[in-house]
Amino acid sequence: MDHADWVLLASWAPDADDPSGETREHRVFAVRRSDVKVFDTWRPVGMRGTGSNSVETDVLVPDHLTFTLRDLGRVQPHAARCHTVPYALVAALIFAAPVLGAAEGALRTWWERTAGSVRPDGGPVAGQPGPQQVLARSSVELQSARLLLERAAHTADHAPITPVLVAENHRNACAAVELCVSTADRLFRAGGSRALGEDDALQRAWRDITTARAHGTLNFDAAAAGYTNALLAARADAAHRTGPGAVR
Repeated sequence: MDHADWVLLASWAPDADDPSGETREHRVFAVRRSDVKVFDTWRPVGMRGTGSNSVETDVLVPDHLTFTLRDLGRVQPHAARCHTVPYALVAALIFAAPVLGAAEGALRTWWERTAGSVRPDGGPVAGQPGPQQVLARSSVELQSARLLLERAAHTADHAPITPVLVAENHRNACAAVELCVSTADRLFRAGGSRALGEDDALQRAWRDITTARAHGTLNFDAAAAGYTNALLAARADAAHRTGPGAVR
């Protein structure tokens, strides 16, 4: 927010489709940064750079600068690809991508510090876990995470959209983040006392990755439930279309 020209503010508002005004909907408003008062309340363990402070404003927002969360789930036929897919298809992906970047950066930092101390015979560095184990396990986890996110991105860009693919993309992004968290924990433990420094790159990456994982969009339990429910719904739909007497 500190470097933004606009901010997105979410709030409950009267449901535009309900003339009685008795129901509410979750609405998002685009507001100029200069029109809001910012309170310095963002002091989390990690992700401090997002500057997600609390704000206060009293401004009239025109219709073309506001939308509902339901709108994000609606597709626009015959529009650009980014408007013909539901937001749920890419929501977790856009959160997971920077997590992968932070984890890959942490691995580079750790290896640059460690490579010169590794004995040619592969023996361990004194007082640290075996570097060959840390390097091999971390690198394969991050390569796997990258493959999952690249698959999710390719699906978002090219695949015919189905509820199962939407749920699969969410599952893949959350699984990729779980792999990144595993790597970050391992590298932090292997970083020794240097990684405990407040300004150390490994410690910062560990904080950012751990904090990002707590975001509701990246909750693997929710993704697992959504994926299972999508498969069950697809199976029920196939059975209904086929009929009990059809040959399978």
